[in-house]
Amino acid sequence: MGIIKKLASQTLVYGLSSMLGRFINFLLVIPHTEYLKSVGSYGDYTTIFAFMAFFNILLSYGMDTTYFNFIRNGSPAPKVYAIAQKSIIFTTLLFVGLIVVFIQPSANFLGYPNKTEYVYICLIFLTFDTLSILPFARIRHEEKPLKFALIKLVNIFVNVSLNIFLLTNPPKFLIGTDQVTLILIANAVASAFSFILLSPLVFDIKLPFDKVLYRKMLHYAWPLIFVGLAGIVNETLDRTLIKRLLPSAEGSYQNGIYGAFYKLTMVMTMFVQAYRFAAEPLFFKQQNGAESNKQYANILYWFIGVCTFIFLACMSFIEPLAKLFIKNQAFFDDPNGLYVVPILLLANMFLGIYYNLSLWYRFTNNTKKGALISSVAAFFTIVLNITLIPFFGFVACAWITLGVYAGMCVVSYIMGRKYMPIPYQIKRYLTLILASVLTWRLCIWLNCKITVKWQEFAINILLLSLMLLIIWMLQPKRKNA
Repeated sequence: MGIIKKLASQTLVYGLSSMLGRFINFLLVIPHTEYLKSVGSYGDYTTIFAFMAFFNILLSYGMDTTYFNFIRNGSPAPKVYAIAQKSIIFTTLLFVGLIVVFIQPSANFLGYPNKTEYVYICLIFLTFDTLSILPFARIRHEEKPLKFALIKLVNIFVNVSLNIFLLTNPPKFLIGTDQVTLILIANAVASAFSFILLSPLVFDIKLPFDKVLYRKMLHYAWPLIFVGLAGIVNETLDRTLIKRLLPSAEGSYQNGIYGAFYKLTMVMTMFVQAYRFAAEPLFFKQQNGAESNKQYANILYWFIGVCTFIFLACMSFIEPLAKLFIKNQAFFDDPNGLYVVPILLLANMFLGIYYNLSLWYRFTNNTKKGALISSVAAFFTIVLNITLIPFFGFVACAWITLGVYAGMCVVSYIMGRKYMPIPYQIKRYLTLILASVLTWRLCIWLNCKITVKWQEFAINILLLSLMLLIIWMLQPKRKNA
């Protein structure tokens, strides 16, 4: 089976599980926006999970990508896995010990000095999630997407069920507990379930520790820490800065609005994540060469084709979808909530494009250059957010995210031509993106002219069909695909 067909089939499995899982997880926006006492509480929940994303990257320090790379270069898979997992277990336990010793400064750092329980609970699910990263990577390498999907779905089912139960009907011993604490408890229990299911792999580390190989792995991995941290800066720093750069109540309020409407981009983020789960192990199994490079270029075309269709589909029905899932009218009082959705959809698409364009530094052991790109992007993200959030709030965050991701794509494409010349079809890619945006604007213009709902629906379907036709007409020649 060719790489494109294999990638499509595995992305479909990951995508269906991710779609179901993320959709179920997305449904949490309903009880969260309905039962949390204020928009600000939802903002606090958003802020905490933005911080947790930083620590997830820090604690895994690129070992999953390192695992794939060293297997690709001929190292025995069980040996690489055992070394990487032992390293992660040691560093995670060291981190937990340090945080427990400095619990109050840690709570101060999060911005909740009177809520040390937040830190303790976060430590629980951070530990379980971190120790599960490599077992999930191993399952992906062994091409067992169904097993991967099942464990992920168990996690999400437990998480969603507990969220709804604890927010609507908490047991007596938890009555009066802070609502954000209840959400964190639900996440900790769900992570524990995943850990238990993965425990045979978590502790499958009996092979001896090879110090020489470990040093080589660390040499490859340490720049990926900066890649990961810079990526998380670009993805989530805005939600931590909003709370710090705006007055306390206003910061929590804007974070709540931004976090809720960010959720509406879940279809795009879901596809990008499913694609990455399927693509990474498959890409690392390919041999370098002209034919593989052509395949990478064609894969990117179809990736952008799916993303542009998702963008148009989401924006064609965004208002009824938003009102279906966000139950509290207070979230709609700020018109900028809906305004940022198309910007964030495009931003997440460019993030996925950047992943494809970054193959060159992963395959040519130029992870330091990849770290440089991500670090420069993070620098601009930080400076621009600090400068613009006090004036424009979360709207600035959305535009900065889009601009930075698009800039990263341009820089990675230019640098990649030197190290790994892939014949990317730039004109086709840009045509797809422009066509989706123009079709969306046409959709808005036409819908403003009519008042009958079924006619609006028919126009949306017609324009979606037109986008599919454009994608099909522009596809690369089949002999190259």
